[in-house]
Amino acid sequence: MKALQRLSAACLAVILASCATFDKTNITSDVRVPGPALSFVVPTETPWSAVDFGTGSQIRLSQLNFDDSYIIRAAVNRGPYTGMYKDSEQHLSEYQTYLSSRKTKEGFVETKHFERSAPEYGAACIEYREQGEDWAGRNSEGPAYVEKVGIICPHEGLSNILVNLEISRRYEAYAKPVDLNVLSKRLFNSLEFDSYN
Repeated sequence: MKALQRLSAACLAVILASCATFDKTNITSDVRVPGPALSFVVPTETPWSAVDFGTGSQIRLSQLNFDDSYIIRAAVNRGPYTGMYKDSEQHLSEYQTYLSSRKTKEGFVETKHFERSAPEYGAACIEYREQGEDWAGRNSEGPAYVEKVGIICPHEGLSNILVNLEISRRYEAYAKPVDLNVLSKRLFNSLEFDSYN
């Protein structure tokens, strides 16, 4: 009888362990993706794959299509050394100072960028957007087009930790138009803050 109870307990443990994981090559919008001190839900019905998962302070998911591709990047970073930002305006000012010192990637031509305070995602959150043309390593004529939308927020439960969640799209000139704003809002609204395990 005890052997049967031990076997039942072992089977239950295996079943529960299999429920706690998900297919990293077929991530769908009905699955919450665990990240470093955060979790989110992918914003499309089309499945995503994990590129970098479970190591370090970031994860990346990708979705490759015929004429475009998407990347979701979720990362945690250390906040400012002397406390956290008081509000989104202070955070925005610091981020814009950082942008002014940033080097652009060779072969990439930035055509637009925009930053704003984004209190709808949290008290000191900011949102950034970039658009540009990527001419590097092209086999096709002309550039690939790149759009990126992201948010940076202080973690709600961990002091001095910033969470960055972004979605980007790389596409050919002939690709059908996609409103990245719709996808980014779905993604950002699904963000939940977790503790480190």
